[in-house]
Formats: sequence, structure tokens, C-alpha cells
Amino acid sequence: MALSESQLKKMLGKYKYRDLTVQETVGVITQYKDLKPVMDAYVFNDGSSRELMSLSGTIPVPYRGNTYNIPICLWLLDTYPFNPPICFVKPTSSMTIKTGKHVDANGKIYLPYLHEWKHPQSDLLELIQVMIVVFGEEPPVFSRPTISASYPPYQPTGPPNASYMPGMPSGISPYPPGHPPNPSGYPKYPYPSGVPFPATTSAQHYPSQPPATAVADTRRKQKQVWICGHSYVLWAEKRALSRSFGPQLGIRVEDAKLHWLGKSGMMWDQLIPMLLHARRHLPDPEILVIHLGGNDLGTTKLTNLIIRIKTDLGFIRHVFKNVILVWSNIVPRKAWWNQDEACKLVDDNRKKVNSQISNFMKSIGGFVIRHDSLVPESPGLFHLNGVLLSESGTDVFNLDLLSVLENLI
Repeated sequence: MALSESQLKKMLGKYKYRDLTVQETVGVITQYKDLKPVMDAYVFNDGSSRELMSLSGTIPVPYRGNTYNIPICLWLLDTYPFNPPICFVKPTSSMTIKTGKHVDANGKIYLPYLHEWKHPQSDLLELIQVMIVVFGEEPPVFSRPTISASYPPYQPTGPPNASYMPGMPSGISPYPPGHPPNPSGYPKYPYPSGVPFPATTSAQHYPSQPPATAVADTRRKQKQVWICGHSYVLWAEKRALSRSFGPQLGIRVEDAKLHWLGKSGMMWDQLIPMLLHARRHLPDPEILVIHLGGNDLGTTKLTNLIIRIKTDLGFIRHVFKNVILVWSNIVPRKAWWNQDEACKLVDDNRKKVNSQISNFMKSIGGFVIRHDSLVPESPGLFHLNGVLLSESGTDVFNLDLLSVLENLI
């Protein structure tokens, strides 16, 4: 049975920001029902311990067409949410930790999102979404192989605090080696020793200069660019056709081929089917621009919409390997269709979606088109219906697209 909010408040009675912690915890256990709050002693690197709450259980991670339940444990310090959680992969006895860029041999998780944690921009739900995306590309555990009869079966003994790290050999510390002690008792969240974190954008896509041994051939591989979204994208293509720069937005076809996938009235849940249908007759995209979600505001619960967007963006990265994702911010409108709420409330939700998805894109190495000039106060940029852009507004929209695409191609 899930703990009630009052039970959580009692459990977290010694937390400095109890109500904030309870609020986020309720959101997590409502969305991820396999994660359970547990109070236990957490042992720090200096040997001191403290009674802290952890969220322990599994999260669903898609990998190569299947969904796997990855066991994790998120320890919340009593200063949460102003300090990030301490996160571990928590393998069962049938699993082995797979070390890599994001997980060390003891199961501790390292992510830029944790390293750059800042309240209120960072939260548990978004952290879990980042984990799902990262672990979908590099699973942190794998099944323990069947041991032949000539080898004795492994008997896990576990560390002193085995409640959160079962199955580890005796004598191995549950904390990464080499971290200097922290007099405050709180870890500084360093990256694993000797494992540099990759840059946001992989250098293999954008070399600053050709290798010294490269042959003097300046030909570049044509990149495939998909621009997908609702009416704004549909009208952006039509407007580009009537302008001197054409549907390529002035980009040389030798450098990139732009494919416009616009659909009037398109909702977010139509995105994945559209992309899967498009790949039947188009080369897979190396750059995918998504301008969508505006029509969902006021018709879909905000929390559900944000979670759906993040989950689908993670799925897209699995379908289109090595794709560069570009989020095109939802543009404000003078009027909103298909909504029963007041326009101001819808616009506030628009800002929240843009903010959270922009942060999420940063955490997964994506890019954002802001459209700062497209505001209702600017004269002449919107259609008389207050929803669509005018021809001049659509020109600005296309220039915003171009400014980001030129840097990526």
C-alpha cells in the first residue's frame, strides 16, 4: 500500500524542507509505482551515518525493442531538494553491474544532471526521465551468466549496509574509491576517477579542423534534416517555397536535405506514428526538429504532457541512432484553440513546458530554438485569428530555424 502524504510527512519529520520533499516524492511514487520510500541508515565516506529516506525499486527502461525494469535507489539528503540525491543502481542477486561512463563498479550513478543540480529547475521526476534515456543507451546492469559446475557459485555477502546495495562481494566499499573525505558529511558528487564525461555534442560530428593526415577533399556528407510539427511547420514550408531562399532555407543541398513534416492541428501523440511512417520513404534523420505541443495545452494535464514528451524524446533517440534532437519552443498565442482554461493559465503552462523540456534537452545533448521575437505584443507577427503566425511571423519562425540548423550542419 502506498504511503499517504501525512505518513510521508511523519517519516520526513527531521528534513529541513519536508513539504517540498514530500511533494516531489508523492509525484514520483504516483508515476513510478515500483519505487517505494524507505527510511534507513546511509553511511557516508567518512564512516558517519544518518537516517535518510530512499526511493527504492525499479524504473522501466526501453532497450532494443524491449522494456526492462532497472533497479535503482535514490537517497534523499535531509537538505533535499537543495542538494541532489545520491543515486545507485541496486542489482539483484541475478544481476551484475555494467560499469561505464555513468555507473562505477559500486553502482553509484554519475550524470551531468546530478552534477548541475539546482532547485527548482531540477527535480526527481526529470532525473528519472534522464536515467531512462541514458540507461536505454547504456544499460547499467546485465544478467549474471550461468556458472558451470567447475566453478563454485558466487555467494554475495554484501556490505555493512546491504539494504541498498545487495549482491556486492565482501570487502568492497559501497562508495567509489579515491574520493576525498568531506568534513561536512555530504559528498561533493565528483565524477569517477579517470572517466571524463563526454562533451554535450560529440566531437565526431563537428571536427574543428580536419586531421593533419586527411586527404584534401572538402566534400561533406549531406545531412538529413526532418522538421516536424503542427500548422506552424506546414505554413513555414509553404512560406519558404514563396521566398527566394526556398524550402532549403538557403542551405546548400550538398550540405543538407530538409524534409518538412507538417500537419494541421497535430497533437503530441501523433508524433511517433508520423515519424515511423516517414522513415518508410525517407532516409533516417541526423537532425530532427520538433515543433509540437501547443495544441495539447489546455486539453492535457500538464504533468502528463511533460512526462509524455520526455518519454517520447527518449524513445526517438533509440529509434534514430545518433540523431541530434532540436526542440522548437512552443510559441505564445493571442488565442488558444481546443481549451477550456483561461488564456493566461494556458500560457503559464506553455512556459513551464518550454522550461522543463529545454532543461531536459540540455541533459541529453539536444538543442533548443527559443523564438524570443515571436510574442503577441509585436505588431504584425500573428494572423488575425490570433493562433497562426502571419507571413512576417512565419519568416521570423524560419529564420529562427535557420540560425540553429546552420550551426549543426
